[in-house]
Amino acid sequence: MKSSPLPANLFIKNRSKLKRSLEPGSVAVVCSGERVPRSRDQYYPYRQQSDFFYLTGIGQEGFVLFISPDHPREEYREILLMRDQTEKDRVWSGPKLAAGEVSALSGISHIRRMDEMDQLIAELVPPAGLIYFNLPDDTVQRAQMSSPDARVYHKVISRYPHLNSARLSPLLTPLRMIKEPEEVAEIRKACAITAEAFTSALSVIRPGMKEYEAEAEIIAAFIRAGAEGHAFDPILACGEHALILHYNENGGTCAAGALLLMDFGAEVNCYAADCSRTVPVSGRFSERQLALYDAVHRIFGKARDMMKPGVLLDELHQRVGELWQEEHIRLGLYTQEEAGRQDPPGSLWKKFYMHGTSHSIGLDVHDPFDRNVPLQPGMVLSCEPAIYLPEEVLGIRLENVILITETGAEDLMSQIPMDAGEIERLMRVGAA
Repeated sequence: MKSSPLPANLFIKNRSKLKRSLEPGSVAVVCSGERVPRSRDQYYPYRQQSDFFYLTGIGQEGFVLFISPDHPREEYREILLMRDQTEKDRVWSGPKLAAGEVSALSGISHIRRMDEMDQLIAELVPPAGLIYFNLPDDTVQRAQMSSPDARVYHKVISRYPHLNSARLSPLLTPLRMIKEPEEVAEIRKACAITAEAFTSALSVIRPGMKEYEAEAEIIAAFIRAGAEGHAFDPILACGEHALILHYNENGGTCAAGALLLMDFGAEVNCYAADCSRTVPVSGRFSERQLALYDAVHRIFGKARDMMKPGVLLDELHQRVGELWQEEHIRLGLYTQEEAGRQDPPGSLWKKFYMHGTSHSIGLDVHDPFDRNVPLQPGMVLSCEPAIYLPEEVLGIRLENVILITETGAEDLMSQIPMDAGEIERLMRVGAA
């Protein structure tokens, strides 16, 4: 990883929180991710499995974590198995973490070899009343998976078919929803790098360029600043492409007079930023574009102010939808009378605003979240109102990362310009 390691105390703290959530006498097993083959000796880019990183801070593959907090022997309460590196691996890929480095990063004292797994299972599993596995929610997906977690699950269940087992995610989700100060600090860094990338991209946007040219400026800025790269596949969508919510081909031409929707974010130490801006390719908004843009901007400010402790995400979205109805009528998309006749209620504003207003952000750009839980201090979420108008061949989305505080919300991307006039000014400077 390009980023400096996080302090081991963060991961010790995260494991302690998980231990308090486990059933008495139980065992939890969490595996690192693994490289996925692309062809022959080539692999897709590797990125650590988020839950494993949350508990250990280790970015490499080839590890299995066992947590058994009630085991009578201290050396069995936290054990990390690590795969030996072959001489061939060292020659081709360089040295991997040594046991001492793994212990320093994670705060785990007891590091063992991967070939001791069977012995460890025999020691930990039979006395356990319950064992937690880090498996996906969907049972069909679980059955088809050949992930490290699935392989350990099948290994254990084949030997102990009557064992009680459960998924770990219902315990990890509420923990990951509330960010520790060290996690917020990494998200701040990712947001700051994302801000630099936006300024860089603005300086090159012009009619006739390709969407991927703006993308190139973004990734260059990320790498220069020391980020791991994109937190997710970026969206550079001009004109009608902005009507595709997760468009990421980024191969179109930026036409004069059109709007370019940009949805992107840096990743720092596995923590994500998520920013959306919509800018005029020619450097100035038309009168109609400005009216639409300012409506999104107004909704953004009001939605952000609603994000405070005690609010449910579904309530937030409904209230934002009601605000959108007022704006839609003002913009001439439908009349007050048509709004009064809509059935079911909300069916008109949802036609132009199809996605949610907010999602959790952390180790994943769409971090685990329970929408039945009200907002609490320490949560980090997006705020992303938008409008999509197929008849006018455009989409406008504005999105920042928001930290919920004791008294309300802090906008972690307030330094990234959003005002239409400021956007136009910066584009004039970039074009000069």
